Amino acid sequence: MKSLRILSLLLLLPSMAWADTQDVDALVESVRQEALKEAEHDEQRIDRFLADRQQQRELLADAKAQLAAANQRADRLRNAYEGNEATLTQYAATLEERAGDLNDLFAIVRQAALSADNVLESSLVAAEQVQRSSFLQDIGKGETTPTIDNIKRLWTTVLTEISESGKVVRFNATLIKPQGDELQQVVTRAGVFTSVSDGAFLRYLPDSGKLVELSRQPAPRFQRMAQKLQDAESGMVAMALDPSKGAILSLMVQSPDLKERVRQGGSIGYLILFLGAIGVIIVIRRGISLLLARRAMDKQAIHKEASNKNALGRLKLIAVANDNESMTSLGIRLDEALAEEASFLNRGLATVAVLAAVSPLLGLLGTVTGMIETFQSITLFGTGDPKLMSGGISQALITTQLGLAVAIPLVLFHSLLTGRANRLVERLGKYSSDLLTDSELD
Repeated sequence: MKSLRILSLLLLLPSMAWADTQDVDALVESVRQEALKEAEHDEQRIDRFLADRQQQRELLADAKAQLAAANQRADRLRNAYEGNEATLTQYAATLEERAGDLNDLFAIVRQAALSADNVLESSLVAAEQVQRSSFLQDIGKGETTPTIDNIKRLWTTVLTEISESGKVVRFNATLIKPQGDELQQVVTRAGVFTSVSDGAFLRYLPDSGKLVELSRQPAPRFQRMAQKLQDAESGMVAMALDPSKGAILSLMVQSPDLKERVRQGGSIGYLILFLGAIGVIIVIRRGISLLLARRAMDKQAIHKEASNKNALGRLKLIAVANDNESMTSLGIRLDEALAEEASFLNRGLATVAVLAAVSPLLGLLGTVTGMIETFQSITLFGTGDPKLMSGGISQALITTQLGLAVAIPLVLFHSLLTGRANRLVERLGKYSSDLLTDSELD
C-alpha cells in the first residue's frame, strides 16, 4: 500500500514541477510521516500475531493435557467395567447355582399364570368381575421374578374361579341385543357354564367384555328352564348347562333348523315334499277308508239284513237278487262284484307305490344337480374356500335325505295298507264262496 502511494506521488511529480520548493518539502514530509505510521502499524500487527501464536500454543498444550487425562480416565473406567462384568458373571453363576429348582418353579408359575389368564378371560365370571386377571400377564410375561405375593394372588384368583363355578349369581351387566342395542339388564349366571336374561340364553364376548343375546335361541323347553331359574328365589331348579362353557350352545344355535334344511334342498327338495304330502294324504284317506270298510263288514257279519253301504251287504244283495239264476251265472256276477270291491279297496295304493319309487329318484337328481354346482364352483374359484362349495354339497345331501325320508314311510304305509286291503278282499272272496254254497256268514 505504501509503494502504491509513492508511485502515485511520482506520477504526480511532472504535474507538480511548477510548484515551489516549499510545497515540495511539505509533500515529502507528509509522505515520510505516512510511511512511519504504516511501519508502526505493521509492527503492531506483528506483535499481535506473535501474541496470538503464543496463546494458541498454550491452548494446544492445555488440550493435549486434557486429552491425556481423559484417556487415562477412560482406561480406568474400562478396567473398572471389565472388572464389574467379570464380577456380575460370577454372581450370576453363583445365583444360578444356588437358585436350583426355584427357576423351574418360577417357570411353572409363569406358565400357570398364562394358562389361568386364558381361562379367566373367557369365563362368564369375567362379565361380572372385570379386570380380575390383568395382573396375570405381568406375572407370565414379566422379566422380574414372581414374588410370594404374586403366587398367593394367583392361587386366590384360581380358587375364586372354582368357587364361582358352583354358584348361581344375579348381577347387572351390559347386554347386546340381536338388533345391536346395548342395554343394562339383570343377568343370571349358572356357574361358569350358562348365563340367561329374560328367559334368553347369552354368550360372553371376551374381546369386548360384554354379553350378547343369541340371535337364535335353543328349543322352547330350554328357554322355559332359563326363565324358571331366573324367577327362582331359592330351592332347586332344573337347568340346562353347557359343559363346554358356550361352545356347544353356539354350535347348536348355528345348526340349521328344519326350514333352513328344506330351503337348502332347492326346488327339487320342495317337489319331493310336495309329492310326499300327496302320498301322506292318500295314505290317510285310504287308511280311514279301509278302517271304515272293515268295521262296516264286521257289523254286516252280525246282522242278517243286507245293506248296500258295505261290501258284504252288496255281495249278499247280488246273491239275493240273482237267487233264481244258475250257480255259474251267480258265480260270474259275484266275481264281477268282488273285482269291483277289490278295486275300490286298493284304490290309490298304486299311486302311493309310484310316489315311494319316484321320491328317491328325485333325491338322486338333486344330488347330481348339487354336485354339478359344486364342481362349477371349484372350476371358477378353486378349492381354497370351502364355503363356496357348501351350497352345492348341501343341496346334494339334503335332497337325498328328503327323498329317502319321503320314500321310506310311503313304502311302509303302502305295504301296511296293501296287506289290510288284501285281507278284506280275501274275506270278501270267502264270503262270496259261502254265498254260492249257501253257507252261514262268519
